[in-house]
Amino acid sequence: MRPVSVFANGSGSEIEQLQAALHGRWRQATRAVMVLLSAHGLPPAQIAELLDCHPATVRRWIGRFNGEGLAGLADRPRCGRPRLGGQRLAGRITALLQRPGPWTLPRIRRYLGWPRISARTLYRRIRLVAIWRRPELTARGDPDHDHVVAGIVARLLELPRRAVVLAEDETHLNPLTR
Repeated sequence: MRPVSVFANGSGSEIEQLQAALHGRWRQATRAVMVLLSAHGLPPAQIAELLDCHPATVRRWIGRFNGEGLAGLADRPRCGRPRLGGQRLAGRITALLQRPGPWTLPRIRRYLGWPRISARTLYRRIRLVAIWRRPELTARGDPDHDHVVAGIVARLLELPRRAVVLAEDETHLNPLTR
């Protein structure tokens, strides 16, 4: 038995809003692509093949778009434990990193008032806020050691005053800049 074909039937303004939404979060952008491809006449099976997902998934998102419009493509609340250190913590980290100073993980944790999350979770939240850059490192005894260390020092001096330097251990230096 051949599966039922479902096509999106949105107005011109909704299609334009969908195209603008393609630059949003990736899940909603994928859903918007499903609807746009359907609006151009592709059946759900072909869309699923193009986007590497199940045809039922494509039919579900097209159906939600037809029933609820753009609001149907947004994530709905899910069950389970809420994410630790949500948007509020990210905002506090961003505001803190705007202040000049050599920020380290313990110093950030202290200034945030010892949030009730692990150091690793805080580290991941900082990486979401800051831009990640890692310098080239060599081991002691390497003939290029002095040259590389001088390069690292020069790069650290070039970093803006808002730079964050996180060290996972003594051998790795991980600067984050905003």
